[in-house]
Amino acid sequence: MNRDTRKGFTIIELLVVVSIIALLIGILLPALGRARDSALQSTSLSNLRQISAGLAAYAGDWNDRQPTLVPDDACQAAPGSCIADASSYIANIGCPAQPILGWMNDNGGRALWGYWIGDGTPDCSFGSTGNWTIAVPYNCSNRIGFFRQMNMKIFAQYMNNRYYDKVFYAPKDRKKIERVEKFFESPDEFNYEGTIEWPSYCYSPSSMFAPDVMDPVENCGGGGDVNDLMCEPCNAEEGGGPGGLKSAPVGAAAYPDLKTRVLEHTWLQNPPTDTNPLFAGGTTPYYFNQGIRSAPCTLFFDGQVRVMGVQEAVKANQRVSRQEGGQSLWIQGNCCGGPTDGYFQNQSYGFSDEVTSFHILTRFGIKGRDTIGEE
Repeated sequence: MNRDTRKGFTIIELLVVVSIIALLIGILLPALGRARDSALQSTSLSNLRQISAGLAAYAGDWNDRQPTLVPDDACQAAPGSCIADASSYIANIGCPAQPILGWMNDNGGRALWGYWIGDGTPDCSFGSTGNWTIAVPYNCSNRIGFFRQMNMKIFAQYMNNRYYDKVFYAPKDRKKIERVEKFFESPDEFNYEGTIEWPSYCYSPSSMFAPDVMDPVENCGGGGDVNDLMCEPCNAEEGGGPGGLKSAPVGAAAYPDLKTRVLEHTWLQNPPTDTNPLFAGGTTPYYFNQGIRSAPCTLFFDGQVRVMGVQEAVKANQRVSRQEGGQSLWIQGNCCGGPTDGYFQNQSYGFSDEVTSFHILTRFGIKGRDTIGEE
């Protein structure tokens, strides 16, 4: 009779194997996480390259202009006012061009969706004058505007002609993508199921005003300091004028490699929490400028794309401030009776005095810069 001489693993041997496997997992998981994070960043940078190509096509058709929704003569409707308004424009000039979202199938028919601007008069009957706030580049009071709505039809037609297209949504913007990904394959230009989800990316609104509006030290009566409010776009006595809301041409960028053009609006790189408790309601995420660790994927006016950290902007501002007598790279206030904390600087996380409104309120607008380059 043959004796079975096979042996099993001892407890110690099993523990050694389990320990080795756990060690390997501990080593590999962070590496896999970094690789996945890098892949998501690469996708976002690829989105920005496509957006850059679309912006170049738009500029080619429109004499080097940036996309804009507000009429060039908007300030002429109410000279001396802060930022004009829809009622003045309709009464003195006519019904403005409408902020269109796109066509969609609706109950068996076709419907054209938009943030319609109207006052009930026969010539401009449909919509609300309150939607003017979507047409202007940046509304100083509520700090929204066209800069948050880059996938409007005026520009989406230069991409894939769909409001809800993958190119407008950063892959790390998970909450937003969960709500809109069901529309990515839709043949319609727009889709609606109870709410409108804005894109992950935003334009630089400072670049969409006349440059003098973004220079309160020399304008707005002159003699200002770094904490001055931006000038009133339509008020000639306050630094604005008839062309205050006319977007500058792309070629006007004085530092195209240092001026940000489009970037991720939400803090997507390791935010402290999914929502910012300093915003009312408890559902708003941290914005890109609200943490020193934030590093949005960014498109510059020269067409380059890269990750630009908020820390880079802060350090650049510190260097410029030392060299130029305290002058900041960005304006730290708003205008027109709005809040004075710049772009939601009071909702920042982990800052002391180093709050920032770069990209949004860049001093000198398109002629300014948001960084002085990577160190």
